Amino acid sequence: MAEPRLALAGCGTVGAVHAERLVAEGGQIVAICDPDAEALSRIARLLPQRPQLFRSEQDLLASGEVDAIVLCTPHARHASQIEAALNAGVHVLCEKPFVTHHETGVALVQKAKEKNLALFVSYTRRARGHARFLQAAVGKIGPVRFVSVLRCQPWLQAHGRTWRMQESEGGGFLRDAGASVLDLTLRLIPETVSAAQVELYRGGSAAVDVCASVRLQFRSGGRAELTLLGDAPETQERILVIGERGTAGWCQREGAPAELYLKQEGSPQETPDPALYRIPTPDIAFLTALRSGRRFDADTASDLYDGATALPTIALVERLYQEAQWG
Repeated sequence: MAEPRLALAGCGTVGAVHAERLVAEGGQIVAICDPDAEALSRIARLLPQRPQLFRSEQDLLASGEVDAIVLCTPHARHASQIEAALNAGVHVLCEKPFVTHHETGVALVQKAKEKNLALFVSYTRRARGHARFLQAAVGKIGPVRFVSVLRCQPWLQAHGRTWRMQESEGGGFLRDAGASVLDLTLRLIPETVSAAQVELYRGGSAAVDVCASVRLQFRSGGRAELTLLGDAPETQERILVIGERGTAGWCQREGAPAELYLKQEGSPQETPDPALYRIPTPDIAFLTALRSGRRFDADTASDLYDGATALPTIALVERLYQEAQWG
């Protein structure tokens, strides 16, 4: 196709990140949408050419002025917005975690394929070097027996007055930031989850979960434990993968060098540079696919960021909320 005309719906912090990535790749953002006039103005100033401004995605899609839309809106609104975009013949890149219900996600993926439209989900962690390396390491140390994840960040402090604190908008730390590490866990152990336990905790007066403790058992006997703390004073992430033939790990803290390693049984430890394993972000992959005139129907192999690849994580997150014990 000709250079795709892009729209951005949701002009908050995440929307600004997408705008920056797309502009850096030469993408043409011709329209932006947000009910907040100040947010619209803030994003408009970041763009090289002034876009059309819309207060609702319905008006934007009805304009017929765009070929693709990037959704950076509250999680609970994604499903209706994706459906509206697909009905308008518009390609979609949706912020993770896609939708809040697995059955809805399945239907939207099917609709996108029937209409031969892209429906990508922005799991940026899949592009990061440490995640790519850890997945490759599984082939050297696997089968995986155990995965341990610690993710902590001042999420509550940053989002305490935003929609992420509202259950009706799809808020909650497990669904928001937790989905990324759950997605990675399922890629490290790509099997059926046979048993799951989760304890959720509210922080202060928050109406949604701010912390979570998750334990997963997989069909082969592998296990995973995730500790997710959204009220921590600093951002930190640690991942440990224990296989039958070795271990691999990742550690990152604010202000400290990231650490990545692989120790195969009987071999010296490797400490690779994660930057060497990075691949294009969802924004670049989305734009590249549209520019190439690609097909997106059921006969086409799924892209790394295809909505279909997000469905297992959606199903797991939905299950965890249904079965959760609240502390």
